Amino acid sequence: MAHAFPLNAVTVTVRKRALEVHPDAVVAQRHKRLPTILDKLERHPSMSVTTMQDLGGCRVVYESVAEVDRLVGSLRVLPRSRNKVKRVYDYLRDDPGPRSSGYRGVHLVYTYGASKPEYHGLQIELQVRTQLQHAWATAVETMDLFSGSELKYGKGDPRVLRYFVLVSSLMAHEEGTAPVPGAEAPPEELRAELARLEDAEGIVERLRGYASVVGDHARTDRRNALTLELRRSERELTVQVHETLARAQERLSELEALDDDDLDAVLINIAKVSQLREAYPNYFADTGRFTEFVTSRLAPQRTR
Repeated sequence: MAHAFPLNAVTVTVRKRALEVHPDAVVAQRHKRLPTILDKLERHPSMSVTTMQDLGGCRVVYESVAEVDRLVGSLRVLPRSRNKVKRVYDYLRDDPGPRSSGYRGVHLVYTYGASKPEYHGLQIELQVRTQLQHAWATAVETMDLFSGSELKYGKGDPRVLRYFVLVSSLMAHEEGTAPVPGAEAPPEELRAELARLEDAEGIVERLRGYASVVGDHARTDRRNALTLELRRSERELTVQVHETLARAQERLSELEALDDDDLDAVLINIAKVSQLREAYPNYFADTGRFTEFVTSRLAPQRTR
């Protein structure tokens, strides 16, 4: 929770610049959950909490790669800001390029150095994605949330992992960026392989099934801190809106103290709660953009 102040400070700058690029940019911030922190430390034994770059995270989603590039370019050089960009990870091109899992986007790691000396040196991670990149990541996270898989970390059924790699490479072709390693074939070949896997695994119908059991939430435009609380076995989502960030932090601590593997909870602070579903659609099982993309690419294969 020490990252709350630095995260808000970075997000203020990011939101201003993001809206200058496009007024419909989706901007949200979140704190990394305790179970996720513990899991990451177990997966990376050489890492410590003090070197983890994403305890506080901010996300911006745009329609196009050009908008992503404009924002990243404007944030790389902020001469008067004391919050410095320490590193840029370009998962769209060659630095380091798309991950083998299929994940794509651009990450900027900030080091806080502004008005509160007690927080100097704390790191905040900014993720900048297009709607397609966001749709892909959302589908993976939704599969993990509702099925208990760990596709996000490269674990699980090899055929399902391959499925998401193929979709990501097709999206990269669509956006004119680097394909995913191991899926550099022409789009026609990728679509043919994807069609075979969809027939075998039925991923589109699985995602549609998850969406059918989660209702709509959060219709107000008032800025608030809130907690998303998902009961996996019951597929029941509760959105609790809190008047203060401190109260939201207390609620998250209460939930984490339950040590309940069936409960997934996250604290989010967002300017317009009405944008919540756009920023964190995985909690709503909202994978419509992903399934629309996949079915549109499969259609030519199935008419033959």
